[in-house]
Amino acid sequence: MMGSRHNQGFTLVEAALAIALVGMALTATLHILQASKLSAAHTRDQKTARVLALKTLGEIESGLRWDELEEGAFLSGTYAEDDYPGFEWELAIGDQSFSEQEEYDPNAPFDNWEWKRDREAEEESSYTGDDSEENENHEPYEKVRIRVTYPKYGDMNHELTLERWMPWDQVYRPEESEDDALPGADNSGGPDTGGTEDSGPTTPDSGAPK
Repeated sequence: MMGSRHNQGFTLVEAALAIALVGMALTATLHILQASKLSAAHTRDQKTARVLALKTLGEIESGLRWDELEEGAFLSGTYAEDDYPGFEWELAIGDQSFSEQEEYDPNAPFDNWEWKRDREAEEESSYTGDDSEENENHEPYEKVRIRVTYPKYGDMNHELTLERWMPWDQVYRPEESEDDALPGADNSGGPDTGGTEDSGPTTPDSGAPK
């Protein structure tokens, strides 16, 4: 009798199972590598956004944007000149609010209560701000907020907001007083005259004894 013959190779089922396990392992590895790349890119862009935001805040503190702030409009722009075209910035001075994001979903559910609370908060801030115009013009500090948006990676946050309180004269152009504009040159009698020439006659008295 012939002895039973043992198969030395893999069966089709075993080979298919091995291929499936290897494929699952490769897929999981690729997902981990992709997530690591996205996380690293997000961290890099977040640090870059902070540096650019501090740069813009420094320009405000140094008075480089006085002309733009005097117009009272919302300041916004991009950092394309700094070789970062995907980075955009927006300023909110005082009680100003940031504009809505472009990626706002119109099909998302609308929260009526949240809208009502925001509206009431805006009305309260406007009421408290109109009590005295003099107080508004002489505040010692002004709140400045900047929001920088950068490329989005997956579901991770893609914006950075910084807030800083700055002296009023650094945010807005200080008003020049009359004393500063004309230091001591506004005297009616001219410099060092004092009206001494009209105090009396300068010729000697004819009746005085010689």
